[in-house]
Amino acid sequence: MATADELVRYAYTLRRDGDAAASLQAYRAACEAYTQDSGRAHCLRHIGDLARELGLQDEARAAIREAERLYRTTVDDTLALANTLRLRALLDDDKTAWSEARTLYQRVADEKGLDLALALAQCDARLGQN
Repeated sequence: MATADELVRYAYTLRRDGDAAASLQAYRAACEAYTQDSGRAHCLRHIGDLARELGLQDEARAAIREAERLYRTTVDDTLALANTLRLRALLDDDKTAWSEARTLYQRVADEKGLDLALALAQCDARLGQN
């Protein structure tokens, strides 16, 4: 039986190779296999994104909502929270989520010196600030 980490690597490979449906299945299996919230949150974020892409809106919302809850309460990962908010904003055209994601992307860029110009530009475009 594959470990949760192995399932995530497999899911990533499937997604990279263009098989979103199989990748979604692998992320679901990995999420079930993880016992720590950080691994579950990571998988849930990807489940939400893939489900959104595949038109599974209810599953996408549920996964994104749970990932967001974990990132806000038990998993300290500001960039992952920003990415999760971006997914919620894409799913529901939620301007508040776009705004919060932009604030978090800017914070991470400033604090960690990461180049998040593309993420910031996407947020600005969706907020009409381009």
